[in-house]
Amino acid sequence: MKKDLVIGVGVGIPVIIIMVLIGGGGHVPLDLERVIEKAITEEPKQTEPTQSLSQDCSGTARCITGTVTKIVDGDTIHVDGQSIRFALASAPELSVYEGVESRNFIQTICPVGSDVIVDEDDGQTGESYGRVIGVIYCNGMNLNQELLDADLGYLEDRFCDFSEFASDLWAQKYGC
Repeated sequence: MKKDLVIGVGVGIPVIIIMVLIGGGGHVPLDLERVIEKAITEEPKQTEPTQSLSQDCSGTARCITGTVTKIVDGDTIHVDGQSIRFALASAPELSVYEGVESRNFIQTICPVGSDVIVDEDDGQTGESYGRVIGVIYCNGMNLNQELLDADLGYLEDRFCDFSEFASDLWAQKYGC
């Protein structure tokens, strides 16, 4: 009876399965200690493409890159201390359960410390209560769209007439 070692990778963690084969026809016995040591010390291979901040901003307004420093609610975050309001997408207030659920969703997909790009809305550069209005890209996702896709927010269609994002597919999908 010979022992062969099969190594697989699952979620970046080496999984070692020892198979006992009877007969082994042509199999060469392995130095089990050497193979296990190699599996433990080698870095796992990257199996998914890495996300980058290469998303281009559209229009002529500001393109802000920074780090999420606070999740205020389901449609407002802070980036390097600057308040950013989601363009065209709104979430319920925190005083209701759905508002807390929306905030928790945003915290999950774009936690504090995440790198983001904010594409300021050309049609709304005057700010709203001291907040920049724009589309926020985090971890390869458009947070404005994700809020709507998760059915945790709604489209503010009253802004469709002057938002530069009104013709984007995600905004069109929800009624702009």
